[in-house]
Amino acid sequence: MSLYHRILQLSALVLLLSIFMGCSHFQARPDPFEKEILESSLKVLGPEYSQPRLLTGKLVVNIDDIQILTGENLSNHNQASGIPAEQAPSLRIWSSDIREFSTQKLLSEGRISPEPSGVYSESEYENQIIYWDLSSDLVPGTAYSLSREFSMLTFDYRARVDRSAEHFMWSSIPDSIINKYTRSELFLEQDAALIDTVFALLENIADPVSQAEAIYHWVQSAMIYIYPPEKRGVRNALATRAGDCGQYSALFITAARIAGIPARQQSGFNFYPGNTGAHVWSEIFLPIHGWVPVDATRKDGFLHLDNGRLITSIGLNIIIPEAPAWATFENSEVENGKTDFMQMFTLVSSGIVANYSSTRQIIRSVGLK
Repeated sequence: MSLYHRILQLSALVLLLSIFMGCSHFQARPDPFEKEILESSLKVLGPEYSQPRLLTGKLVVNIDDIQILTGENLSNHNQASGIPAEQAPSLRIWSSDIREFSTQKLLSEGRISPEPSGVYSESEYENQIIYWDLSSDLVPGTAYSLSREFSMLTFDYRARVDRSAEHFMWSSIPDSIINKYTRSELFLEQDAALIDTVFALLENIADPVSQAEAIYHWVQSAMIYIYPPEKRGVRNALATRAGDCGQYSALFITAARIAGIPARQQSGFNFYPGNTGAHVWSEIFLPIHGWVPVDATRKDGFLHLDNGRLITSIGLNIIIPEAPAWATFENSEVENGKTDFMQMFTLVSSGIVANYSSTRQIIRSVGLK
């Protein structure tokens, strides 16, 4: 059966389950009908997918203690932040929408509140970006919130790879993938010291899958987990040999790219009861499988992603629509119209002082044994 027909079958199953869930009142355990649907979905996806989970969640951004500056206070605040003195108070927030990947299938269209100012598909990584311009909506001294709700199926994924077959087919990877995902870029700079290290590490390893695995083990042995890191990016990761999941990912991705293995970042959260913490990991592109996960912070993270992940975005240096020209990493989370990565929200403001926080809520999480 072709992948196209398998996807059609799974889509039909997901639709049927979504209709059923509309009147299920989110019961604590899956009933026999739900189990039948989930088991059927596994047959469509194949043996690399297991442990389906029904997940309903909510992401909330909270804004409170709002102050809107005026007059001399506004111009002084702007100038101190590297913003034109005459810039009016403004607040813009972006967030990557929850969309489908091979390990997460949406059951219904998510609810977004309030209505966003725009929804964009960014061209670099095809992330779906929600945008709110709240500049004229905020009232001093009040609280405000942005929320998104979603329902989906998540799956444990473990790639079953024939290394010799992947090696033989390596030349079939499109040039567009090779060129885009083996390049040096901001936060993933391919400096001479790292190039020498990678070449020495892989000197006697022939096939790319084994090369990627060697890099995965090297990153784990070279790095010590520390949060937060001193500074973001592979240069700091290599210099300090310490950092959080983002630094592990940056070092793995850059080393893989030096080896000619297409690699990129995947961002999101651990999203299961007791742990909704932010997390990032990596992906590599294999000619037969396509994009497969590699999490260098996990001992069982090579070509494996568990069903407790919520994926929110792909890539680093993500293009941000409607970003003002004055926004830099000194005054915002955007520079040159891009943000480093998207997880919960990306913020640009001028002349508005407030407290920002976020919550991640699991409404329902039901797995099959």
